[in-house]
Amino acid sequence: MAETDSMVSIRHLSKSFGDTTVLRDVNIEVKRGEVVVVLGPSGSGKSTMLRCVNLLEKPTGGHIFIEGEEITGTRTNVDKLREHVGMVFQQFNLFPHLTAKKNVMLAQRHVLKRDKAEAERIALENLDRVGLADRADFLPSQLSGGQQQRVAIARALAMDPHVMLFDEPTSALDPELVRGVLDVMVQLAKAGMTMVVVTHEMSFARDVADRVIFMENGVIVEEGAPEQVFDHPKSQRTADFIGHIA
Repeated sequence: MAETDSMVSIRHLSKSFGDTTVLRDVNIEVKRGEVVVVLGPSGSGKSTMLRCVNLLEKPTGGHIFIEGEEITGTRTNVDKLREHVGMVFQQFNLFPHLTAKKNVMLAQRHVLKRDKAEAERIALENLDRVGLADRADFLPSQLSGGQQQRVAIARALAMDPHVMLFDEPTSALDPELVRGVLDVMVQLAKAGMTMVVVTHEMSFARDVADRVIFMENGVIVEEGAPEQVFDHPKSQRTADFIGHIA
């Protein structure tokens, strides 16, 4: 892929489902190594925008570039794209009959065509990275929700992504399990991973984000540094949202 300071470039993105418009002229630039947190009420288009970035949803209009290459063109190799874009969902989407290690190995074997020994080595490295080296041979049913989400993060990291997308990764967790997942994400940010995070975790947004974006009704209402958006919002709607949820 082309060497560029821009990791993700979203230009004039729109998305409709039938007569319902979910995204309207969304423009976002994410630089290499940047952590961008997207906030907004339910139904604001945050998750749809994220799903467009790895083509889980096909945009209705506009263009998306990953490292300078357009992915919304007609000749895009979606499988090749997803080798570079990791995604972690609200639900963990682990295979229940496979151990944590084998869940992390699976895509490496089938997508990247790594041999078994290499895939196992990388799986164990990334399970250790998320603090689960001692749970490698456990089934998902033997893990807490927070541990399952950390396995899902390890699975994405094992693919050597250039950017990680997080779609409300803690929203399905009990409050006491959230911290472990956020700690892993903080460590990724410190290591320089480019991240786009849709979340309601205000402390993470304030402490870790380089930039915060507030969306509502499919448009970007406001964006800026965390201290600007949280402490001196330009939009009354942003102020109301943050005051309500913080």
